[in-house]
Amino acid sequence: MTTREELHALIDRVPDDDIDTVAQSLRPFVEETSRPARPAFIGMGRSGHSDTSARADEILRETGFGE
Repeated sequence: MTTREELHALIDRVPDDDIDTVAQSLRPFVEETSRPARPAFIGMGRSGHSDTSARADEILRETGFGE
C-alpha cells in the first residue's frame, strides 16, 4: 500500500465528528500560502533620491558601467 492509499484509508476511518478537525489540519499542506504583493527585498536599496530613474544614465557613467 502506498502512503497516499494509506492516507485515503485513514481518512475513511475518521469519525464524522472529527472530520472538520482533520480537514483543517490538512489544508495548510494543499492551499497556496498567501504571499506579500512584493518580495521583502524590494526597497532594500533606498538611496533617498526621488530622481534615480531620471538620473540612471548619469549614475551608470559615475560607476563606470559599460566601460
